[in-house]
Amino acid sequence: MNPKHLIPVLLVTLVLFTGCKKKEMPAALKTSPATTGTMVADTIIYDVIITNPDPQDAWTAKCLGRLNRKALVDSLFTMVYAETAVAYNFETLEKLTPVQVKKLESAEGFSRGEIGKIQFTEAWYIHPATNSMTKEVLSVVLGSNFYDSDGNLFGHKPVMKIVLKRD
Repeated sequence: MNPKHLIPVLLVTLVLFTGCKKKEMPAALKTSPATTGTMVADTIIYDVIITNPDPQDAWTAKCLGRLNRKALVDSLFTMVYAETAVAYNFETLEKLTPVQVKKLESAEGFSRGEIGKIQFTEAWYIHPATNSMTKEVLSVVLGSNFYDSDGNLFGHKPVMKIVLKRD
């Protein structure tokens, strides 16, 4: 091989091998005092619909059949009011006091009953010895049903983010 071509080949090889190196989570993130498993994800974010907007949708009705939506939503608000969880404005990330959350709740058009979606941020742990997995909910974003001018569900708008305190 021509020596002048050797340097670019070596550089490309070096970049490939350093770039393809498996990245490991820092040791501090691999286990949690709350769980004894190995952390496989320090942040997973996903949405869950918690109301069925279409009574004819048997699949969603079955999926939500064992959910106590009211207890879930009420518990999250109770945690905010008890200051065991912290609420934030979704858009500005400004911390909300319980008084500000109460004001948000008393705003015209707001109803806990209209909260139809929750976005979870979680950490996931796997336990190979017991063939099990656990999840630790870090925060949730409550989404209120948003309707078009004909009264059809158009989507969801964020109400607030609630960060669960971890001690």
